[in-house]
Amino acid sequence: MAQQQFDSGVWRGKSVLVVDDYQAVRKTIKELFVNMGLNVTEAVNGVEALDVLSKTKVDLIISDLVMAEMDGFELTETVRNNPKYRTIPLVILSTHADYKYIFRALRLGADDYLIKPPTAEMANIVLSRVFNHEW
Repeated sequence: MAQQQFDSGVWRGKSVLVVDDYQAVRKTIKELFVNMGLNVTEAVNGVEALDVLSKTKVDLIISDLVMAEMDGFELTETVRNNPKYRTIPLVILSTHADYKYIFRALRLGADDYLIKPPTAEMANIVLSRVFNHEW
């Protein structure tokens, strides 16, 4: 299946922090977002993500749920409770498609929820919603 192409200029200048404990997943997501024009920073878990956030300005956080040290739920809650980071949009990216996971992530403050692996089309829809408030 051919991957849909998007104008990479649309998201140029935006930065995303990809948080996932699997290097292969981070690589795939990074490639997807770089091809869409975003600058990508990576972290292996929530603890490392908070360290990155303390040093680097990002426009969006994309986080897995299941990770060691600090999972995506804990990261979402920590980000939303920190005045310095609470306005950064945060999207959960997980293989867990069960509504219990989705509702919990949204209740904790996630802005959206993507199922792995995301298509370029779904990623673009989420970026449009998060950055441009478009549905």
